[in-house]
Amino acid sequence: MILEQRIRRPADKEELIARLAGEAPDALFASMRDLFVFAAALGKAEGKKVPLPGTKGDIRLELFQRDSGHELLIQVLSVLEHEDDLEILRDDRVAERVAIFEQYANGGLEIIQAHLNANRLAREDDAIQMLVNRHIEKHLAENGIDLTRFADELGL
Repeated sequence: MILEQRIRRPADKEELIARLAGEAPDALFASMRDLFVFAAALGKAEGKKVPLPGTKGDIRLELFQRDSGHELLIQVLSVLEHEDDLEILRDDRVAERVAIFEQYANGGLEIIQAHLNANRLAREDDAIQMLVNRHIEKHLAENGIDLTRFADELGL
């Protein structure tokens, strides 16, 4: 059954996961699910897909399916990975979709860890915001969008 599938957590990132999405009141993410969705999107955006070397615990896939946007991300990552194979969306291939998601999430967690290590003097929320801003600026620069033109037109 689809709901029995689980998203595995990388064992080597347990401390990071606990710090960012744990029970602490100052955790940056409301849940591990939210952290994994962010990390998977970041991993895909940065082209970093990393197999899980070992796992420690898991998260029920059902928790991701409760939010259609989270489930959609899992499906989109799979379709992008298998552009010529739309059969990847069949119910009997859930395990493949989950594995792709896990690998992008693991890659994203590696990016987050490296960024936090490089910005130890910043608060974690500020460091994550810098990471997001860096990616946005990189994307805008690659696509040739000049925001200063819009600012000038708005009189800013």
